[in-house]
Amino acid sequence: MNPFIRVFFIAGCSVLTAAAQQETNPPSSELQSTEIQDEARPDEDRIQFLLDVGSAYLADNDPASAITAYERILEIDPMHEETRFISSTLYISSKQYAKAERLLEDLIEEHPDGFGLKNNLAWLYATAEDPAFRDAQKAVELAQEAMVIAPEDHNVWSTLAEAHYSAGQYEKASRAIRHMTFLIQKYGSNITQESANSYNAQFRKYTRSLKTETALLGDEEDSSSTALSVDEDAQEQQD
Repeated sequence: MNPFIRVFFIAGCSVLTAAAQQETNPPSSELQSTEIQDEARPDEDRIQFLLDVGSAYLADNDPASAITAYERILEIDPMHEETRFISSTLYISSKQYAKAERLLEDLIEEHPDGFGLKNNLAWLYATAEDPAFRDAQKAVELAQEAMVIAPEDHNVWSTLAEAHYSAGQYEKASRAIRHMTFLIQKYGSNITQESANSYNAQFRKYTRSLKTETALLGDEEDSSSTALSVDEDAQEQQD
């Protein structure tokens, strides 16, 4: 799962707290073994049971089994909001783009100010490996809408940068990622080393593309001085 999606996943879903608590005791058998345990439960209890099962599978790095658990919840309650959001993020990471798009579009319609939802759908359109779901224009529009709602959220700026990059707008992508690193430094965002590495990879990708573009146009622009050491910032916050 890419770090930008994961941030909203963690922020929006209390189930991951349960996942962390159960990390040392993941389920030892396939999900089919839970059928006998949950069939006789009331719906609310079954849903909570399956949430716990899904989060435990996530902690055990088994997203396919987690998806199965969450899909079972949606069979019980198709409108279960937490599960729909979790499932949408897992569908993106597992490249099940049609399912992710459908869930996110429905959730955005219900929550038009949900910047995390718009951020994730923008990321899908900007990065989908299936060309049928790549839509740079939609990615930019959604990322800009998310940015207007949450202008100080660095994850939104990272997605906006990737959206501009997917549209071939390398200068705008470079500006957006520089602003993202500024926000991280200004607000002391607690990012993981994995996220820091991903952000720096974004920065290097945009810088290379911008340098190539400016060289082809005969311009000279040194963007290397704009790079910020996100890795060091993240490490200081973890120490």
